[in-house]
Formats: sequence, structure tokens, C-alpha cells
Amino acid sequence: MKSRILHIDDDPAMLKVVAAVLSRDPDLETRGCLSAEEGVRAAAEWLPDLILSDVSMPDVDGVQFLEELRNQPITMSIPVVFTTACGRFDDISDFRSLGASGIIAKPFNLRELISSVRGYLELAAAAVDEAESLPDVEIRDRFREDAALLRELREPFESGAAPDGLRHVAHKLVGVAGIYGFATISAAAAEVERALKQVVHHAGSRADVVSRLDELLDLLDQNSGLRPD
Repeated sequence: MKSRILHIDDDPAMLKVVAAVLSRDPDLETRGCLSAEEGVRAAAEWLPDLILSDVSMPDVDGVQFLEELRNQPITMSIPVVFTTACGRFDDISDFRSLGASGIIAKPFNLRELISSVRGYLELAAAAVDEAESLPDVEIRDRFREDAALLRELREPFESGAAPDGLRHVAHKLVGVAGIYGFATISAAAAEVERALKQVVHHAGSRADVVSRLDELLDLLDQNSGLRPD
């Protein structure tokens, strides 16, 4: 069975060249969309194995597109790789903290594009296999422990304490929840981490962090005894 690759980019020429390159691999099937809105609909209908998405797009950008996917149960677990001219370490870390699987830097090295796509497909398949083999009881205990720690840190943070402790717990939770297949919790933890980072850079409010933290705590409570997404 062919692996399905959905590509989102507002540049028709970019869609055309990527489709042409990926079509050289007989095991890949591609579909292109010119907007994030179209991409959200296509993802829900086609259920691709991997999504390539530009970051800088009009109306709805790549980050907002990813958030839309993560808010829908049918698309929340589809791996997304951003295609972007940004390639600094900070950019990669920021995108991954939002729930992206990684980036493929523009301009593309067309000779390496297929191998890059295949690499991300293999990572996604390995993550699914690993999640299926992990014991549920351990992650339920971890969710309870993290929820207790987050609640313990919440009040001091509201009173002006440094965000380091909260940020550390949220960052770890992004990864472990994702590995176990709890995409919603992973995405919510990433939102808390991003809001905390804005506070550190004096670009966000503590109230926003607390609001996102409460949403994360609700999810942890709801899923501490349930199966993954």
C-alpha cells in the first residue's frame, strides 16, 4: 500500500515540483492544497500518513493549521513536518514544542527530499509501534504525578515565582504523552510551554499560562484512566 503525503503550500509552483519529485517513488502518493483551510478538509477526508506544510501562508499559517489538526480527533495524530526557510535550532525546537515532527528546510535539496520524507514516515511508524507496546499503567501513574506537581507549582507561579519548574514539567510531558499516543495532552502541554516561553520574554501574561495550564490539568484528569487518542 502506498504512503499518502499531503502537501500544503500557497505557491502552486512549489506544489508542482514537490509532487513531481515524490512521484518518482512508486510507494508514495501525493496530494496538494493551496491553503491551510483546504488542507484541514483534505486531511480529514484523505487521512494521509504524513503532512508537509509551509509555515508562512496568508489567512491561516502553518502553526494555526497544525492547531486545527490537533483539535480534531480524526487528524490529531497525523505527523506534520513544516517546510520553511527558517532552519535555526531555536526555530526547530519551537516547531517541535508545538507538536510538529520536524522541518524540511527551504530551498529543498530535491535529491534528498524523498529520503527526508521516508525518514519521517519511518519515525511515525516506529512511534506507533512503540506506543502500542508500552504498558498503560505507567503512563496513567505518570499523568497523575505530573498533574499533582503542576498543581503544586501553579499557585507560586500565579504569585510571581519563576516559571522554570512549570516549563520543565510541561516540556517533558509534551514528549512522553506524544510517545504514548496521547496527542491531545501533548499538544496542550506544548501550548503551556509556549505560553511560558512568552512570559520569559515579556511577551505574554501569567493569566494566559494559568488558563492553558487548567486546560492541560483537565485533560490529565480525564485521561489518567483512559486509553490513548
